[in-house]
Amino acid sequence: MNTELEKTERDGDGLDLAQLMDQIKRDAEHRKHSSPDTAVPGFYRQLVSQGFEVLLSPPTSPVPPLKLQPELEKRDHYELNYLLGFQDEAFVKNAYQAILKRDPDDAGLAEYLRQLRSGRYSKIDIISSLRFSPEGQKANVEIAGLGRGSAFRKAYRVPVVGYLLRLAVGIVRLPVLITNFRQLESHTAGQLERVASHVNEAVAQLSTQIREQAEVDRSYLETLPRQIKDLHSTVGVQLNSIITEQGRITHNHDALNKSFVTLQAQMSQRASEQTGVQQRYDAELQGLRAQLEKQVDELIERLQKSRMEIAQQETRLAHLLEGSESLSAVAQRGEGERDHLLDSLYFSLEDTLRGTPEQIREAVKVYLPVLRDAGITADILDVGCGRGEWLEVLRENGFQARGIDTNRVVLQRCKELSLEVVESEALTYLGSLPDSSLNAVTAFHFAEHLPLDALVRFLDETGRTLKPGGLLILETPNPENLIVGSCNFYLDPTHQNPIPIPTLKLLVEARGFRCQEVIKLHPVASAKIEVKDQLTSHINHYLYGPMNYAVVARKPR
Repeated sequence: MNTELEKTERDGDGLDLAQLMDQIKRDAEHRKHSSPDTAVPGFYRQLVSQGFEVLLSPPTSPVPPLKLQPELEKRDHYELNYLLGFQDEAFVKNAYQAILKRDPDDAGLAEYLRQLRSGRYSKIDIISSLRFSPEGQKANVEIAGLGRGSAFRKAYRVPVVGYLLRLAVGIVRLPVLITNFRQLESHTAGQLERVASHVNEAVAQLSTQIREQAEVDRSYLETLPRQIKDLHSTVGVQLNSIITEQGRITHNHDALNKSFVTLQAQMSQRASEQTGVQQRYDAELQGLRAQLEKQVDELIERLQKSRMEIAQQETRLAHLLEGSESLSAVAQRGEGERDHLLDSLYFSLEDTLRGTPEQIREAVKVYLPVLRDAGITADILDVGCGRGEWLEVLRENGFQARGIDTNRVVLQRCKELSLEVVESEALTYLGSLPDSSLNAVTAFHFAEHLPLDALVRFLDETGRTLKPGGLLILETPNPENLIVGSCNFYLDPTHQNPIPIPTLKLLVEARGFRCQEVIKLHPVASAKIEVKDQLTSHINHYLYGPMNYAVVARKPR
């Protein structure tokens, strides 16, 4: 073993832990078989296994227990005098067993013993109490002779009359009581005699056991010096063996500890190397992920740009097919002039339904951060500018913007506010603008006035006139709010159809825009229903949810 350890120490990093552990196990097995344990005296092994109590614990036969009262015989019916033959605690326990068919509870046992020992209750009182209780009536155990005694005991409790009755019965039963007293005196003497006989028998048996124990102890004490001498010799041999073994174990432990330290250093080095490799893999993976995300984003950008180019080609083709302005177009312009007769009516509707200009100015301020984040400050067109609240907010915050509308009443109001506005239909005005000439197009509550084909053409013209990266902001009523979708939307007779969020988002993306976000606006300010479950949550969402929403989209770069 020592030779192998020296070889292991010379080899340094070439430590073989498995070989070292196998050698230690073989060495331990060898020591186990060559151990002097077989020379240990039997007396010593007996002391170790059973303890020193073996010297003082010879086998004994116990004294049988003394019983002064007989056991209760289990029956379906009892004689009263049979139960009265038991005394004190045994009487109460047996009464429970006989009448209620169970052991007494602690409170009942204590209470009946207290009443019995104080003389307040007789044994007949206790038997009557148990027998005529609800539990006793359910058990229905027959006790012969209980009725007459119970009736007398109830009469004893009547004030004055009960006392006189007890006195009369006592005088009449005096000879019987004397006889009972003599029987009790004889019974008590007999019981005392039994107790004395039992005690004498136990003392005699104990004396015999003590003598036998003394003989055993004397025998053990006579052989004890020789056994101690043998034990001392055996322990000495074992102690020397243990000391030698401890030296070997210490040497093996040192070698094993050195091997462990070396192995731990090697594992730490490998873990460090593995960590470095993992970090390189993570960095490469992160780079690949970033490249992939960039490529995907570029592909989406190119796809949306292609969609927009296709939409614009479709628009140009439609313009070529339309040719020059026809007589029907001239007739339509004449009809449009007649429509201006309704401008005052629509202005009244908007002034009544949309809210005051102050409320609208406050509501549209939510879009200012959107423009600032995109770096847009000029070339902003507001389609359907109405009373010009959004144009006022833009001017107050340093933005350059103009608006278009067909309602001459609201345009006159905008001009009075020195706002830059143009009277024109949206598609006509956008068609007159050069490509990539606008940074942003906003249209608040405009899309719901257009039929589908006009809305698609509006999106195409907007995509043509916006610069790459330009923004389109469309705000419209939110039909997810059931009140809006079923009622409020139709307060304006010029509305076409409600446009759900997925529909407008799909149309915008289908015409080449990239949808940046959907902003849900203006939830109902009235108190909502307290949320208790999923149903009330849905009710709050569909009745008190946002009344408007806006789609913010960007033209691909």
